[in-house]
Amino acid sequence: MSEIVNILGLIGSVLVTISFIPQTYKTLQQKEVSDISYSFMAINIVSSSLMCIYGIYHSYIPVIISDGSVLINCIIILSYIVYIKNKQLSED
Repeated sequence: MSEIVNILGLIGSVLVTISFIPQTYKTLQQKEVSDISYSFMAINIVSSSLMCIYGIYHSYIPVIISDGSVLINCIIILSYIVYIKNKQLSED
């Protein structure tokens, strides 16, 4: 039974990883960042960072995979938001 639960955890973490990729891709492709909530991004970065620490401490691979991928995607999107905002400021 434990093996089944571990497999389900890994499948879930892979699905969480896959679920965030389309949003990141769409944001980068369309160069549209005005609809992204800064508070949503901040909460996601903090929560996924804390969960990564928790997962690493307890060696929970599914937690590390899922929250690590959310953290990476949030950082990519947030970095792109900062890049776009700085680019807009320099053009004005």
